[in-house]
Amino acid sequence: MGHHPSRSRRISTARGPAALRGQVLDAGLCTACGMCLGLCPYIEEKDETVAFLSDCKAAQGRCWAVCPRTETDLDSLRDLFLPSLSDDYVLGRHRSVWMAQATQASLRRRGQYGATVSALAVFGLETGRLDAALLSAWAKDPSRPLLSKPVLARSRREVLDAAGSKYTGCPTLSRLDQAVRDEAERLLVVGRPCQIVALRKRTLLEDDSFPRNRVALAIGLFCMWSVPYKSLRSLVEPALDGKPPERVDIPKGQFVVAAGGRVHAFSHDAVRDLARPACRLCCDFTSELADLSVGSTEWKDEWNTLIIRSERGARFLEAAEAAGAVRLRPFPAERLRILREAAYNKKRRALREIAASPDNSYLKISRRERDFFRPDRLPEPAE
Repeated sequence: MGHHPSRSRRISTARGPAALRGQVLDAGLCTACGMCLGLCPYIEEKDETVAFLSDCKAAQGRCWAVCPRTETDLDSLRDLFLPSLSDDYVLGRHRSVWMAQATQASLRRRGQYGATVSALAVFGLETGRLDAALLSAWAKDPSRPLLSKPVLARSRREVLDAAGSKYTGCPTLSRLDQAVRDEAERLLVVGRPCQIVALRKRTLLEDDSFPRNRVALAIGLFCMWSVPYKSLRSLVEPALDGKPPERVDIPKGQFVVAAGGRVHAFSHDAVRDLARPACRLCCDFTSELADLSVGSTEWKDEWNTLIIRSERGARFLEAAEAAGAVRLRPFPAERLRILREAAYNKKRRALREIAASPDNSYLKISRRERDFFRPDRLPEPAE
């Protein structure tokens, strides 16, 4: 199902565990995507902190190759996964931008904003287009109520149990390899931008143990930053008194957690200041390499912004809309300008941060794209 690059376009394992440790883990640049966890027995995660259990002497390794903070040729990934589309340095290659929401009120009550991701997952599972969805859900640990965990959802109930934003770095991709080998033949992967990059790099890795054609669809989430669980725990969890979160949201100027029938509000800036250092080097607000990208409209709380990118994403969405699972509306031009401004500013800040840190220059993009975001250039003109 869908487009998958030929073996001749695979990436190499030019470096290994020592480089991953020095360049990413010890440098505090891990995004907690989880990809390396499913590949290497020497690597472990606890409360979203990833570390080597013991030294691995391999000179080369899959762990380094798939990491979203190691050498990443963004132009090549775009050409491989989104061919025949024009470059858009701000939002990424795409076909169109829409407002979207689930048609079923029961999904909207549980999902984030318009519950578009939940609706697409349920539609795929109930029509047989998917047989599992790799998602993040609350771990339901009373001692750590804000901790999330990867889940493989196979039913409406399991999708709803995982609904809603978490704002921490759930290592969802730690389940990917096992899922496509042993548990799913038509898998939906939902993830943050860094996780979509890692997924694409994993797909290109020369490895017969990974049946890449079983990844049926990748839905990327909009993401400005995520907060390490331990940092969020110290700020937020004392107020929850062990109650499980019912919803987490970021209305203007606040970070809000609903739990135990109460709404707890925290300073948005205080939470943002806890964001992962790796997020400062991330240029991707809208999950540019996904088949479909979904986020807030920052305007209509009952709707999502939806970006259609790949051909298979467009076909899946067309089927979901025809079946009445989701509804679409044109995206207003004035809101598109605001979306582009947010994406432009994030990428510009990240490229400035990367340029100031030569040791962290993991991202390979064209000189033309770098010049588009150079500090002395005026912001992108309104269209």
